[in-house]
Amino acid sequence: MYSEDELKEQEKEFSTVLTYVFMPIFILTVIGAYFVGNSKGYIEKEYKEANEYSFSGVVYEKEIEGGEGYRFPHYLFLNSGIRWQVSSELYDKIEIGDSVVKKSKSDSVYYYKKGRQIIIEDQNLYLRNRYLEKLKEK
Repeated sequence: MYSEDELKEQEKEFSTVLTYVFMPIFILTVIGAYFVGNSKGYIEKEYKEANEYSFSGVVYEKEIEGGEGYRFPHYLFLNSGIRWQVSSELYDKIEIGDSVVKKSKSDSVYYYKKGRQIIIEDQNLYLRNRYLEKLKEK
């Protein structure tokens, strides 16, 4: 068994190692992640991937994950195998049997209701604005 003095000495050594080795590594990692996440190339790639993503299908199931309420994620399950997250307001408007379409090279998602009503949602607004702001900087 270690004596109390030896334990205190080991604790001091551990805190020294933590302070002088691991903290700088952690701080440099956070700084690096910040710069990579805000680089023009990364933001452009993220936006273009979201913009080119396309799918379509008919809603066959709706689910609120984690419980009831507007704060929990709301999902639509499409017959094409897509699980699509929507806002709570849109979730309440969409019914089983409605169609959902997102075309490639488009930021809009179209929700076709059975009664011929179409709801259009700008899905990539945040990514597009972030991308355009980055383009203006240079």
